[in-house]
Amino acid sequence: MRNKILTAAVLALLIALLPAPAAAEPDEETLEADLAEAITAVNDAQEQVDAADARAAELAEQIEATEALFDELSTDLNEYALYLYTEGDLQTTNAILSSRNSRDLVDALTYTGFLAEERAALLADAGALLAQLEAEQAAHADQVEDAAEALKAAEKAQEDLEEELEELRAELAAGPGSDGGAPAAGGYNGSGGEGCTESDPTTSGCLTPRTLHVYNETKAAGFSHYVSCYRSGGGGEHPLGRACDWAANPSGFQDADASGSDKDYGDRLAAWYVNNASALGVEYVIWYRQFWSPGSGWRSYSGANGTPAADHTNHVHVSVR
Repeated sequence: MRNKILTAAVLALLIALLPAPAAAEPDEETLEADLAEAITAVNDAQEQVDAADARAAELAEQIEATEALFDELSTDLNEYALYLYTEGDLQTTNAILSSRNSRDLVDALTYTGFLAEERAALLADAGALLAQLEAEQAAHADQVEDAAEALKAAEKAQEDLEEELEELRAELAAGPGSDGGAPAAGGYNGSGGEGCTESDPTTSGCLTPRTLHVYNETKAAGFSHYVSCYRSGGGGEHPLGRACDWAANPSGFQDADASGSDKDYGDRLAAWYVNNASALGVEYVIWYRQFWSPGSGWRSYSGANGTPAADHTNHVHVSVR
């Protein structure tokens, strides 16, 4: 009964998690809260499945032990019945001859009958217990099935919420603006291999025309945190005017991994570059120990010394063709 009640509670929670048909689209915070409840429901359902399976195993063991006892008692009773049949008259005769009085005779015969009745009673009790356990096992099979179905439904609800949350985050990652933060119509049509001919708005250095276009489009899409593009010396695209570093924190590069709203900003900016890579001419993106390029997608990345700057956990790096 307890498992039935728990299963009903899980199903009620799952029904409560289903969005109303006419309800407005939930925001990210609401979906995250619903997902947390769904995960709890999955855990509860898994506990019910485990408990049901454990009880099923316990019943199976008890039935096996009772069947063994029933077989043993059956054999013992059959052997005793054979003993009484083959030697009963002799035992009775001996009891009569050896009895000094009628009370001794009655006691001897009564004891013989008691042994037979005792064996029969034990066998009957074992049979009754076996029937009870088998009936409970049959009834419990429904509880095992109900628990498994509740777990399946809970997992499906969790998967649906995770998918809905992922879709919402993808929409948010496109950036602000009525066009989802996409580049200007047509993008930039300049060719690759451009020289560093344009003034860099972020430093006293220079940028290629395409990189300047990416900078302007990024700003227009609403990404306004601190940014630094050109720097002299070293390798990579920065000295060529083909890369920019966008700080996750509004004020600049922090010597710490981005978290909270800063992490969310970096996630959205990195996703925006990926979503618009073709139009912008993005060569690759580095963010939060992940490296993206058009040919390979996202893959793991680690900097040389494991600092927030090297691991790109405090800024989004974009390189342009």
